[in-house]
Amino acid sequence: MEIEGIKNIIKEPVHGSEFYTKETLKELVNKLAQIFGQLEITDQTDPENAIAIVQNYIKYNVNLRSSYFDAFCERSETFDKNELVYRTAYGALVKGEAMCAGCAEAVRMLLEMYGIKSYTLLSKLPGSNKRLLHYVVAAEYEKDGETHYEILDPERQANCERKGMDYERYKSNMIYAIPDPIFTNDVVGDTGLGMEAEEYLSHESIPRVYGTKNIGELVEIIKGERKKTNGEQESDEIDRG
Repeated sequence: MEIEGIKNIIKEPVHGSEFYTKETLKELVNKLAQIFGQLEITDQTDPENAIAIVQNYIKYNVNLRSSYFDAFCERSETFDKNELVYRTAYGALVKGEAMCAGCAEAVRMLLEMYGIKSYTLLSKLPGSNKRLLHYVVAAEYEKDGETHYEILDPERQANCERKGMDYERYKSNMIYAIPDPIFTNDVVGDTGLGMEAEEYLSHESIPRVYGTKNIGELVEIIKGERKKTNGEQESDEIDRG
């Protein structure tokens, strides 16, 4: 299990190491090691099957935190900042409850353990009453010599299944966007819920796509930004040397 890759996910601005303590991080790593030994994924497992196994694990083992659900459904205008642990993979995997951010972080960590690349995206859910930005994961894999992307959103998948809705159609009706500093500079905000989706998407400079067909375009932008950031860091190190 690659611990460095796990830490890198936590450090991404859209997630955040500030939501962890040494104790919770240690518990999370132990839990990930336990799960790694449980899931029926080997080096011979087809990437599509591995992705489905990870999605199902989160879907069946993690519940949406009730206090966040109240805010998500507009029964509450705030999310108690004392519960921010539920926006992490620790909340999802150790406590069994999470916000969408925690579910996404957990999905990515499990994929990372099996060598599957993934990226966190922000989305606007279908329906005018869905005001909050929603975290999803884009998993990347190779098939027949081509790169493919699969949107993973186990919480929404479970919700669609409970309501008898077509999950694939639901995903195709969502707007997906990159995590821009406009949001990631303060993912919590005054309410504990961060910036609302309509406000975020009102910034025309933020790349977004409608539906899942062109998710790869967003991933390429994220990859480019990472290369630029890594290049700047290397340049700084050379200058300091």
